[in-house]
Parts: sequence; structure tokens; C-alpha cells
Amino acid sequence: MKMQNEDTGKPVGATAPGNRTNRLRRLLRDCRATVAIEFAFALPILCTMVFSLYEVTEGVICYMKVVDVANTIADLVGLTPSIGIGNTEFDNYYIAGQLVVTPSTGNNLGYAVASVYYDSNGANPTVAWQIQRGGAAAITNATAFVSGLGTANGSTIIVQASYTYTSLLNYFITSPIVITSEVVQSPRYVLPPANTKGIPCPPVTGSETCS
Repeated sequence: MKMQNEDTGKPVGATAPGNRTNRLRRLLRDCRATVAIEFAFALPILCTMVFSLYEVTEGVICYMKVVDVANTIADLVGLTPSIGIGNTEFDNYYIAGQLVVTPSTGNNLGYAVASVYYDSNGANPTVAWQIQRGGAAAITNATAFVSGLGTANGSTIIVQASYTYTSLLNYFITSPIVITSEVVQSPRYVLPPANTKGIPCPPVTGSETCS
């Protein structure tokens, strides 16, 4: 036997269609879980943006450091006195380059130096010597790179620095990127007509080698 409401005459526990509609409307208007749902959708996108921005920024910083390494070594070589330069200086310059890329690891750093001299017309660039450190490859485009930059019996120094950037997160940048910078510098003290083939390597005195 069903109990009836004395006022309405309807069975106790019965729900009118209008009440069910109102409850559905209240449910649709309930925003208490909306933020959680939106956050669940936005979190992967935000993580991707943050991680990608971090990796790209680190890559740009590494590129700027490689440029600084090339400029630093070129400036140091350009300050070589007239007696010349040898393997001891090149070893020290490699250590200086490693300090420039700090706090990034310097194990992936390499650099190559080439000395190019010109004839009495400032043409016909010729490579006098080349050295490499840190496993860097020799500069293959030395004469072409300085074509048109020569002066009569003058010389130039080419420095090519390279660094292999590997992302710590390995999230967006998943493979190593080789960053290279190549700069040109003129000797400060080794000048014509006293020196017509650029900075001597090895030095004219002492037991250092040009390697």
C-alpha cells in the first residue's frame, strides 16, 4: 500500500516532472568542477610550452656562448707578439674557451684556428698554418671565407668554434645540435712589412710546436 501526501494526494516519494527539470538545470549551472576540468585540459599544453621554452632558451644561450668563445680565442690569438705562437698558447686558449661556456659542460667544445696571408696586392689568400683543439675539424673554407678582406702583405686569423648542444630535458629538442661560429681577426702586432706571412707558428724561438 502506497502512502499519500495529505496535501497533494500524490504518493510519498514521487517526483514531479518539473522538479526533475529544475534539478537538471541546477546541475548544468553548477560550476564547482569546471576549473578542475579546464585545468586538466590546459596542464599538458602548459607543460609543453614551458619545457619547449626552456630548451629553446638554453639552446640560444649556448649559441651565444659559442660566439663568445670564437671571439675570445680570436682576440687572444690576435694579441700574439711578433715571436709567434705555439701549442702551449693553444692549450691555454682551449681552457679559456671551456670557461666561457661554463656552466655548460665544456667537453663538447672544439675550436680550429687558421692563419691566412695575402700577396703584395692583398689578393691570393694562402693558408700558412692550422691547428685544432677539442676534436674540432680543420677549417676547409679558410681562403674563401676571407676572400676580399686582404691587405697588401697582410694576414688574418680565422677561428671556428663548435659545440654540441644536448638538451637536459630531451623533451622538445630530442637530438643533439651542433652549433658553430666562425670569426675573423687581424693580428695586432705581427704586421707587414716585417711579417709578410702572418703570425709565426711555431714561435721563432723556444721549443714549442705548431700542433
